[in-house]
Amino acid sequence: MDEIDSQRVEPSLSAEHHWAVLNGDLIASVPLTREPYDFVFAQGVIKNDARSALSIDAPIVTGTGSIPLAQLIYGPSFQALVDDLRSPAFRQIVERKFNLDLHGRPTIISFRGNLKRALDGHVHKDLADKIITVILFLNETWRDPGGRLRVLRSRRVEDYALEIPPEFGNILIFRRSKLSWHGHLPYEGPRLSIQFNWLWTTGRSNRYGYHKLNFLNVLKRPLRRLIPG
Repeated sequence: MDEIDSQRVEPSLSAEHHWAVLNGDLIASVPLTREPYDFVFAQGVIKNDARSALSIDAPIVTGTGSIPLAQLIYGPSFQALVDDLRSPAFRQIVERKFNLDLHGRPTIISFRGNLKRALDGHVHKDLADKIITVILFLNETWRDPGGRLRVLRSRRVEDYALEIPPEFGNILIFRRSKLSWHGHLPYEGPRLSIQFNWLWTTGRSNRYGYHKLNFLNVLKRPLRRLIPG
């Protein structure tokens, strides 16, 4: 993986990009954590004035699994969030955090609306096709002890360095590696999140379009409100 050459770093794009939904400056200000692997965690990264519209415009799914963005119906505020994630400004923030060059790398975005106790939350480190994983949560509140994402030191779910409630605006960005273990205690029910990845190649990215799909459970209408955790 190419690291950024300090002699060819692009000028800052954050000030020039109009952040419609994300608070890019907040994400940029959070330091990189090195242990147990490289990650950035921030809270409240969605602008307050975008929250209500996003509640209306986000997709709704009744099934489990990660649904590729192309299979979803959603409104303009959710599209604005997607545009922020895909922007050169967001890419530049991530590049500088992790000292990477992601320019030209393919990306994939998916949405998750529900978890199944028997299927979700198992400890894993992500497939080697992924370079960077971004997980942004969209649940109004979260009271259940299950479903809280854990940054793990090992393959044991109790051996965690950080536990993240999947509440509105909480974001985790991490570098996929042989040590990037994560998971959560069992939970079944609504749990809204958007996942964004940079991948190694376009060819490998195609198979993510078939990852854990159940198209019959995708409802073709906007979500009227965010589902509480």
